[in-house]
Amino acid sequence: MTELLMTPGPTLVPLEIRGAMSMPVIHHRTPEFIELFHETTNRLKRVFKTENDTFILSGSGTACMEAAICNTVQKGDKVLTLVNGKFSERLGDLAKVYGADVKVLEFDWGSPIDPALVKEALTPDTKLVTMVFNETSTGVKNEVKPISDLLNGTETLLLVDAISALGGDEFKTDEWGVDLCISGSQKCFAMATGLGFISVSQKAWSAINDNPNPRYYLDLRKYKDAKPTPFSTSVTLIYGLSAALDLIAKEKLETRIVRHQTNAKLCRDGIKKLGFEILPISEDVCSNTLTAVKSDKAAVIIKKMLEDHDIRIAGGQAHLKGKVFRIGHMGSITKEHVEKTLKALEEVMKELQ
Repeated sequence: MTELLMTPGPTLVPLEIRGAMSMPVIHHRTPEFIELFHETTNRLKRVFKTENDTFILSGSGTACMEAAICNTVQKGDKVLTLVNGKFSERLGDLAKVYGADVKVLEFDWGSPIDPALVKEALTPDTKLVTMVFNETSTGVKNEVKPISDLLNGTETLLLVDAISALGGDEFKTDEWGVDLCISGSQKCFAMATGLGFISVSQKAWSAINDNPNPRYYLDLRKYKDAKPTPFSTSVTLIYGLSAALDLIAKEKLETRIVRHQTNAKLCRDGIKKLGFEILPISEDVCSNTLTAVKSDKAAVIIKKMLEDHDIRIAGGQAHLKGKVFRIGHMGSITKEHVEKTLKALEEVMKELQ
């Protein structure tokens, strides 16, 4: 039996997308592919809700994390990193690699970012603020607009990781004033792993063009000038992304977001009925795309869910390893998938009593 992927990415890839990815490969410099690539990029911008330049990179979401950092940050630049989980930590680590003077503002894992504390931590010479919209390691959603409001009228850039939420929760890149927004193919797009997406504001371009630091494969200036990309492109993954965007358009983005919200509530309600406690401090800050659950039996629960029920869920990260399990309900996951997972979890818990 094929296992049911209920992880926070990768997630189930629908038949339509898998079928598209099995089509014969064409050369990535042909007019046919160039037309498909530009069309796919323009459709992707509608999911970002942006008019900004948007690029597709052959690489994971982390490649776009690094692209956002290495193109904007110079040695000694002050970067304020807002950390409330593993992936927001990663942004700070990347900034340090490129010589930035990184100030980490930490919040409890399970708590959201507090804009009042961010305001206190900001300085006029802060070059970049980094944050995660949907912290995959904790199931917490952070509000973006209150942070971007703090940067209005300043030269400070805002970088937001929306990897595990774009396409599954409301995100308004332009309206919220996000200068660099990144996402990836294997989460809410229900695609295979291997493509990263990044949008770049005009404000960010000023920093990019003034940055003397060397970079090559991730040099966004190359992508801006390319027709369609500066390097070889994963043709099969572009086929898959085009099919994924077809499915989003067919369902309608707003409807898709409501489905994610409904499944998230269904999962949380079921978890609580089984006697578990969710990791986020309140439901008001919970993710629409995954549920993080406290349990000192997390490791054995994960093991038995897979071995006895062919359902793969994820564990905790860093200091939460062995203390948390995470259920993904993103992309093409349905109500029936969530109900099946909850039923299996109930059976596992009966066996463990």
